[in-house]
Amino acid sequence: MIETKINKVAGLSLGRARFVALAGVALAGLLALIVSGQPWWRAQGSDAGVAFTGSDVTAGLSQALGAVALAGFLLALTLRGRGRQVLAGLLGLVGIAVVVVGGFRFQPDTAAVRAKLQQVSLSQEFALTGTPWPIGYVIAGVLLLAAAVLIMITAPSWPTRSDRFRRNTDGAATADAEPIDLWKAMDAGADPTDEADGPDRSGTDN
Repeated sequence: MIETKINKVAGLSLGRARFVALAGVALAGLLALIVSGQPWWRAQGSDAGVAFTGSDVTAGLSQALGAVALAGFLLALTLRGRGRQVLAGLLGLVGIAVVVVGGFRFQPDTAAVRAKLQQVSLSQEFALTGTPWPIGYVIAGVLLLAAAVLIMITAPSWPTRSDRFRRNTDGAATADAEPIDLWKAMDAGADPTDEADGPDRSGTDN
């Protein structure tokens, strides 16, 4: 399989690839949220200065993209293989959007700068300078895109929650069963605590 070959080349087991992918999505979302709240531009007047965050200059778009990435992380924990692949495609598009937003370094409107500057200064003239924070936002986008690609490749082989409760050929329940699955098994007449299901559990019953 393609994902198996890629995992071998990358030196990652399937479980480790899953962890790296999900951690990448979560880290990218957190990084995007943090960076969007940092000053991307500074306007300096004659006697005072003001700052504009990434959320300010993008009308909240930079913050929203980070929130979408975190929401995608939560969804990835609940969806199955095909659903995770679709989600990975959407997260890839979000990652591209994050890179574009950070790369364009949107500037604040001149009127908005003067209005904010007048709150702390009487100066009508100002010098607008950028900060390195948009680079961090681009990094978040690249990380999210890479994690999305990894999910796209490996998601079909990830274990699902339903796989955690299975009975072997002797009827034994797996040790890592979820509580809800145990209740369902008992409702069906099975006893998950026994190694064998049925009335003949030990050969004889004294």
